Amino acid sequence: MKKKILILSLLFAFICSYSFSQDGKLDKAKESLKSTKSSESSGTRSAKRSKSSSTSTTNNSNDIENPFARIIWYAAAYTVYGAVFESPWEMAGRMSTAEISNYPYKESKYGNFVYTDATNYNITRFDVYNHFLIESKNLYGNDIGVDFRFLKRFALDINYTTFSEKVNGKRDSFNMFSTLLKYHRIRTQRFDAWFGLGFRRIFNDVKETRFLMGFGGELFIAKPISLVASHKWATVNSKSVRNTKLLLKYNIKNYRISSGYEHYKLGVSNINAFSIGVEASF
Repeated sequence: MKKKILILSLLFAFICSYSFSQDGKLDKAKESLKSTKSSESSGTRSAKRSKSSSTSTTNNSNDIENPFARIIWYAAAYTVYGAVFESPWEMAGRMSTAEISNYPYKESKYGNFVYTDATNYNITRFDVYNHFLIESKNLYGNDIGVDFRFLKRFALDINYTTFSEKVNGKRDSFNMFSTLLKYHRIRTQRFDAWFGLGFRRIFNDVKETRFLMGFGGELFIAKPISLVASHKWATVNSKSVRNTKLLLKYNIKNYRISSGYEHYKLGVSNINAFSIGVEASF
């Protein structure tokens, strides 16, 4: 009996010491995102190959003299433009002239965009937000930013995200800055969807800036409820730095309360957080 108790005690002590010696998620994330000489040299080689390939492609395109091939090329380019930005059929529709609303659900029939009238739209709009992220009592974060809407279809989303984690009695952190120029491709009174390009800066020990892409949308179900989904991703030294949001919003005039789920992939680490926040439109 005493031998069994001794073995169980030693096993418990081993498990405890092992768990307490583990690095936290944020430390693992930063270590996985740091650059290495091999990755840098590999990146240089791939860049050279890409450049030579691009030069070859350019030369080949310049060699196209067939008029029929050129017609096909221009038709394809025009089709892509219509799919990405606006098709000829949409130019005559109400979505083409949709304006930015003062704030969502100023009237129950519309959300972020309103079909033109004289009183219910803005030339520009600032949406300020602050979301608190909680995975556990030891790991939590904050996402604060501003989304500036302008020229009916565009928005500039700037945000700063920080995570804090308590490991072995000490605090560790992970911080990143993102900016994204968004084009609102779908602009109806009940639904809008966007895609965007920008960059993401990782601070702390990583100190890397990378190209960022994203897409998302918001569905206005019924006043005062709306549903938001978005995804943004970047690649840092062959590792993903991405985040996905699925939020439910409660709109109160030009203010909003949001709650839902946010997932962050930071290198080798995954953070699944409950999100609760506040927003305001000006």
